[in-house]
Amino acid sequence: MKITRRGVLAGAAAVSTAGLAQWRWLQGSNAILLFDEKLSAGRRFAEAGRAAGERVRPLTGDRIRLARGVLESEPTLILGISRHADAMMIADVAREAGYVPAAEFAADKDRCTLDACNPAFAWNGRRVQGAEANWPEAFADWAAADSRPVSKTSKSDGMSDFGLVLGWVLQSRG
Repeated sequence: MKITRRGVLAGAAAVSTAGLAQWRWLQGSNAILLFDEKLSAGRRFAEAGRAAGERVRPLTGDRIRLARGVLESEPTLILGISRHADAMMIADVAREAGYVPAAEFAADKDRCTLDACNPAFAWNGRRVQGAEANWPEAFADWAAADSRPVSKTSKSDGMSDFGLVLGWVLQSRG
């Protein structure tokens, strides 16, 4: 195998780009968690996020103003559980400020499906997806970069709002 300077530089660039999000995560990310308090998955996400010591904020009032207020603190990551429309509005405002979608989860009965994921976040995405009915708690644990086991809840209290729920992550490009 022939090693060239160009090949080494291209490989280093690929690794640093893929690992950037992971590095930020491990170094302290300045993340914020947003949730719809009308959704049981949102309330569970918020409760687990608070327990992990994360900044948690409910989606109340005008979503555009709320998103602009959140962006003033320049979080590295914005994670949310909300309805699709709220996720789209917040993502649009965040995109103008230099954020890009990094992961998206759709609730489907007693589990979630990973619809899209930045490769640097793939292992966390699989962990959230593998948590089945406990995916809101696993998602909050992801925000805390926590590797402890996900707390278990009974499936009966879980996903009465499935189909409405979307979990999402926005990542700062800066």
